[in-house]
Amino acid sequence: MKASHDDLPPGEALSLARQCHAQGDPWQAVVHCRTALSGGEDPVEALVLLGRSLAATGDLPGAGHQLSRAIETDPARADAYQYLAEVNMQIGRAPEALRCYRHALQLRPDDIDVLNGYALALWGTGQLDEARSLLQRAVEREPGHAFSRRNLRLLDSRLVDRWHFAMVNDEARNRQFAAALERAITPRSVVLDIGAGTGLLSMMAARAGARQVIACEANPALASLAREVIRDNGCSDRIRVINKSSLQLDPEADFPRHTRPDVLVAEVFDTMVIGEGALNTFTHACRYLLAPGATVIPRQAVLFAGLVESERLWREGGADRAAGFDLTRLNQFRPDSIALEAASFGGRLLADAFPLFSFDLTGGPQTPAKVSLDIPILEPGVCHALVYWIQLHLDAGAVIDNRPVFDGEEQAGHYCRHWYQSVKLLVPPLPVTPGMTLRVEASHNRQNVAVVVMDPHSGALL
Repeated sequence: MKASHDDLPPGEALSLARQCHAQGDPWQAVVHCRTALSGGEDPVEALVLLGRSLAATGDLPGAGHQLSRAIETDPARADAYQYLAEVNMQIGRAPEALRCYRHALQLRPDDIDVLNGYALALWGTGQLDEARSLLQRAVEREPGHAFSRRNLRLLDSRLVDRWHFAMVNDEARNRQFAAALERAITPRSVVLDIGAGTGLLSMMAARAGARQVIACEANPALASLAREVIRDNGCSDRIRVINKSSLQLDPEADFPRHTRPDVLVAEVFDTMVIGEGALNTFTHACRYLLAPGATVIPRQAVLFAGLVESERLWREGGADRAAGFDLTRLNQFRPDSIALEAASFGGRLLADAFPLFSFDLTGGPQTPAKVSLDIPILEPGVCHALVYWIQLHLDAGAVIDNRPVFDGEEQAGHYCRHWYQSVKLLVPPLPVTPGMTLRVEASHNRQNVAVVVMDPHSGALL
């Protein structure tokens, strides 16, 4: 597109500006917009298009200025508010962007682009439930709109993490929890399910004969889903879903009158046991929510570790040489730990596996905050990593874990596939021989676990 002449009629200049913008040439569109404005042709239309074109060239301050001028000229221009909101989001002015989107939505309540843009802005500021409501509205208005459906699906996957699918499909986990609940529950039992998720454990409790189940779920999307799932399975008469954190439960208001739960079930563990706040959750429940002597499922959680040789595993987060070049400086940015599915790496144990921490979940004594362990090496090799796994003691008769199968072993116990293994890589890898001892020091603050391995030769922390 050739540059316009100064004497180009304003109407023609504006038309050319639209064409240039549509064809991906915002720079020439800017030229034509300025020509149209100098001739007084439809200034609001030209200002809006000039703002959009400037934004496309990267001139965000200039774009914001022109769009603000358009709004001053015609406060009813919803598209000017919409484009100004987009500019404000790009320059980090989220509150101003949300204000602009609110104005645009008031002017055009059914506009698909405004609904999507506003939803994405809310999403970007962490207001996920409000964003989901707008995207649902957009899909209802125009079911075939591909981006509305895509955005809603993406947001739903953020509201409900993907691991929920693996968890509900973990047959070993489900079988052992169901068995433990059946052993604990009587026809008079009131069960508290913390972190109820889809309501699966709550429905197991109802099926086991519980008189009442209180399903506590802090995630609004999951709480709503749980109500629907429970209703679909005919359990609504005995299960009540409460959309709260268990730390916010009020026994007087949230439990049946003069009733405290006599069974607690909760699966609120991450790959290092306590990262989802499990210790505070269980301690609070035992002190403030449960009946005296209540059964707690699980009653104990143990974090195990093993020193492993696995070059394949080490290369997931360590660097040495590549294409003949030394890249070891990259290791200063290595992750402290990585999460991997056991099937994605092989390896062999160089020493007996050992427990780092054992957590009593029934309100018993607290676990020491720090341990120092000297681990005897039994096999020669190169120690690439410390691999962690968890073990849950549901009751006296049920134990589940996610201990990986190492080279030369067969799967044993009740392996739960939905938990990944967490791995600490040793950089640089450490050659070891039988008779050596490695010092492992582990600390926890009831929320996180930190582990260091010491080089027995230099005393350096690996």
